[in-house]
This record gives sequence, structure tokens and C-alpha cells, in this order.
Amino acid sequence: MNLYDDILTLQKKMEDGSLSSYEITSFYLNRIQTIDQGEINYNSVYMINPDALDIAKSLDKERKQGKIRSKMHGIPVLLKDNINTKDKTTTTAGANILKDHIAAYDASIVETLRAQGAVILGKTNLTELACFKTFTGINGFSSLGGQVLCPWDINEDPSGSSTGSAVATALRLAPVAIGTETGGSIMSPSMKNGIYGLKPTMGLVPRTGILPISSTLDTAGPMANHISDIAVLLSSMKSNDPKDLVTLNKDDIYTDYTKYLHTNNVKRIGLVNMSAYTIPHGHKEIFESTSKSLTSLGYELINIDVEEVKQIYQIMLYEFKHEINRYFKHEGLDITLKSMIAYNELHPDENLKYGQQVLLDAEKTSGNKNEDAYINALNEREAFTHKMEKLFKDNNIDLLYFVHYTSIGPECGFPTLSMPLGYNDQDMPIGSYFLAPKYMESSLIEVGHKLEKHLNKTFDPLKK
Repeated sequence: MNLYDDILTLQKKMEDGSLSSYEITSFYLNRIQTIDQGEINYNSVYMINPDALDIAKSLDKERKQGKIRSKMHGIPVLLKDNINTKDKTTTTAGANILKDHIAAYDASIVETLRAQGAVILGKTNLTELACFKTFTGINGFSSLGGQVLCPWDINEDPSGSSTGSAVATALRLAPVAIGTETGGSIMSPSMKNGIYGLKPTMGLVPRTGILPISSTLDTAGPMANHISDIAVLLSSMKSNDPKDLVTLNKDDIYTDYTKYLHTNNVKRIGLVNMSAYTIPHGHKEIFESTSKSLTSLGYELINIDVEEVKQIYQIMLYEFKHEINRYFKHEGLDITLKSMIAYNELHPDENLKYGQQVLLDAEKTSGNKNEDAYINALNEREAFTHKMEKLFKDNNIDLLYFVHYTSIGPECGFPTLSMPLGYNDQDMPIGSYFLAPKYMESSLIEVGHKLEKHLNKTFDPLKK
């Protein structure tokens, strides 16, 4: 098996009989044991699904009988450990209070993935409670799972909160992984670890069964080493869910995003320098060279000025208490935000290495989401969203390319893409930040694929 094969290539090999899902799954299980749990112990994978090989064997049998469910049929996928799986793996979000928690039901995306024939390989470590516990912690650390290391430099911050999913993808411990994002937790670790990450439009992917922070910001998204794999996995994640009403704002039809790998629909791209902000070292040079690449690919580029949103944290803060308590109740757990705080205080050595100030601040809120600060933040978001939609329309642009990370995508619900573009002086990868209008993931995939082929680079931390 070729370590660098994408999913479409793996499917061809399974189709001609030169490879099986069982062999693919065994290959990645071995890499997890020898690399992730090896001498360095990157610690990106928290738990293996003990039924993974049996599932793969069953899917191989279906293939021999002529049944192929989707392009994800027989393909292993790792899930961030805040996504419910009603199987033999726990769902913990990295919190000791949830260390024995077997989910009451599969998350909606897990139901869909199983129906599409994916092999749930296991769970990845994350920053505890998806970065919503403390201001002072280290990305990739949880009280339960320990510290995830950056594969490019173990002394570097690996970024969070989908740290394990990003690091596991970079180390090629599975063809694809799933992360979640509230304020940047797919984009940021993807950019830091040299992989592709796509944060979908709010409502494209259902959130039912994902341990929440915010009902209006949370979403899940694909992470991979090829844009084609992003397209394949996204196709098998998109669905409508009556239990998540925001998903019902779109048509309930299957979309094969791989068809956008070879389209030519994107014409104009806006370049956003955001010069008022500190630009990390090396990013400006990569931004300029990538802009030249985009021009050579035939895209028309125009300079655009965009402000930054400011109140995204207020939305998280005032929604968290209501959402986390509701999740615990639906799971049948005798836990509340208040009791979780008390549990941590009873066992400070195990649970309060970096404190829990964010939880304490959230507990002080009403949980009713009626505070003035919350309403003001919602009003800012609505106004800014309309402003961004007008910007796309008035300038007749299909995408925005930012010199570095922005909170606009998660706060306003726009889809975003990061892909590795080059390296800084310390040989750390530098990722892009593309933002598209709502439900235009197709544009991100089209441009990402053309740029990937044009750059023709392989980002592998074990071969740097």
C-alpha cells in the first residue's frame, strides 16, 4: 500500500482486488501503534475502535457481493473525541468526569458515515472541552488524554482544539479525520500541522451528538492530506437532521463534492492583507507567492479591505451553559456544568493543571441566553454577516484569501479552507485561509485542488 494514496486511488485498488478495506485498516492500526505510540509518543489517537477490523472485513464482503455504498466504503476515519459513538469507544472530550462515558446514541454524522460504509477507526485527543475550559492551558492538552505533540517540532504548540485529528492526519494515521470548530479549531490546527481542513457552512453538517460549546457556532468538518479526500469525506458528512434545525435550511439531496475538483466556476478572488494585524513571520511572503500562483492559474485577483469581528467569545460564553447541560441531560448523565466544576475542584491534581476559569465564567451566566452582552454580540454578527454578503456581491468575487487566520468564517457561518502552501524559516508549515459565501464549499474545493496540483508539494513531518 502506498502511504500517499488518496481515497479515490484506494477505491480503485479495492475495486480491482489489489487491496482490501481489511488491509487498509490493518495498515493504519499498525502506524498508530508504531508511530503515534512509538518512541516519541505524539499521542494524537486516544482510543482505537476494537471492532474496526471486523467492520472492514464486513465491508469487504459487501464489495465482493457488488454493494458499494459510497466513495467512503471501506475507508477508515478518525473522529475527534467530542463526537458521540454508540459502540465500544468512549466519548469524553478529554474530561476525566466523562472517562467512562459510552454515548447513548451515535452522532448524526456518525450515523451517516456508517451508512456510507466508513470504518470508524477510533477517537483522537483534543484540547479539553474543545478549548472551552481555561485561558491558560496548552493546546492539545486534556486532563484525561494528556498532551498531543506537534509532529513538525515537538516543542511547538500543536494548536487546538482538534489537535489530535490534525496531528493524526499529518502523521498519516488514517486517510481522513474529523474535527470540530467553534472559533477556529479546524482551521488553526490544520494550518499549524500542514494539512487540509475545511470548516463547512453552518448547517451543512448536523451537530446532534457532538459535545457542544455553542448552538450557533459549532460545526464539524473534514481534515485530510489531499483536497480530493476533503471532497470525499464532506460528501459523506452532509445531511439534513430534524434534530438540528439549522440543517433544514438547505435541500436534502446528496452532493458529490468530488465533481468540483475539475470545474472552472471561480473567476475572481479577493486578497485581504489585514495589514492592521500582526502578520506571523513568513506568512506575507507565502501570501504573495500564492497570489502569483493564483494569477498564473487564471484567477482575477482584487484587493479587498475587511474588518475583523470582535465579539465571538461572548456568543460562546452565553450559549455554553445551556448547551452543555442539555447535552448531559440527553445523554442520561447526572452531570451539570456546576457539578463538573465541583468535580474538578475535588480532584485538582488530576483536573486543574491549568485551571477552569472559562467554566467558572460560563456558570455565572443565566443559561437563558438573554444577557445584553449576548444580544449585542448576536446583533454584531447579523450586521457583519450582511456586510460580508454584500461585499461578495458588490465586488463580484467568489472567494476571499486572507494573509492569516480570521474569526469571520466561524462567527458568520461562512465555509473556510486551509491548505499547506510552504514553510517558514523554522521549517514549520504555513497554511492558507480561504473563505467563500455560504454553501459554496464547491469553490473552495475547486481552487484548493488547482492550487494543490500547481504547487505539487508533499507535506510530511516524518520526512522533513
